[in-house]
Amino acid sequence: MRQVTLLGALEGADLAAEVAAFGVDGPVALITAGWEEGERNDAEVDRRLGGGSRNLNLYGRRLDVLESDAEYADAERLLRTQLDELREVYLLRLRHALAGVDVIRRRFAEAHRPPGPELDGAIEAVRALDESQATAIGGAYERFYAQHPPHERAPIARHRDEVAEIVSGCAAIAIAGGHVGVLNDCLHLCNVGALIEDRPLLAWSSGSMAISERIVVIDDADPAGRPDEIYDIGLGVARGMVALPAAASRLHAHDPDRLAVFARRCAPSVCVLFDAGDRVELHAGRPTDLGAVGVITRDGRMVRGAAAA
Repeated sequence: MRQVTLLGALEGADLAAEVAAFGVDGPVALITAGWEEGERNDAEVDRRLGGGSRNLNLYGRRLDVLESDAEYADAERLLRTQLDELREVYLLRLRHALAGVDVIRRRFAEAHRPPGPELDGAIEAVRALDESQATAIGGAYERFYAQHPPHERAPIARHRDEVAEIVSGCAAIAIAGGHVGVLNDCLHLCNVGALIEDRPLLAWSSGSMAISERIVVIDDADPAGRPDEIYDIGLGVARGMVALPAAASRLHAHDPDRLAVFARRCAPSVCVLFDAGDRVELHAGRPTDLGAVGVITRDGRMVRGAAAA
């Protein structure tokens, strides 16, 4: 059974001990694509992993593909335009749907009555928008890959072969954080999902988001005021959970009503909060024992896992 460990921010984390706990012998394949141009500035993480890690250079490989295959680059730009348009419409509809939830919630609060089926219906409408967006994103990717099969394009096939060769000589894989969208694109382009089936995996920060089924973005400090959204489709290694890194700075615990709506939108997946010191092990791809990690309950509380019940 594949071993998977997810961490929050790295302050105080002992990466070498985490790798040793896998009980394997050999170098670690390191992915820092989310750092973009700083991808190769990995000396500190390499040291903390115990040294000798092998950076897969996924961001650099993606740049090479886009520079050497103009047709593919044009097609991907069109895909990004389509995804941006989908997102724009989704966010517009989502804002209105969430506003409707707030109106109904306030009305019941002012009347000193518990919320009724009207609130349930409003939240279900939001959930339907989320599901529709996830389906639309998946459909856009499927059409793109059907029209432009990556494995049939020489630059992509070459990089995939090189990455597979490096990983074959490694005992485990580590995925760092950074820009989750860029990281996710690089993971898919180099077909990393197919390479981690039989190797222990360590991921932290937005790396935990990228290996989830869905990448969900929530940021109460966002100056643009964007609502919590379904952002992208991840690798699907971590199932039944929504990873929320940097929860202490991104989430406002003083608004339990909004957090309750968010938790119900994500259900049946559990919303897991990853801050420094947080750690979750997956079993069969699911967080079966949340231990002391934070979660968002369906009534909007941010609690340690043991208190969630």
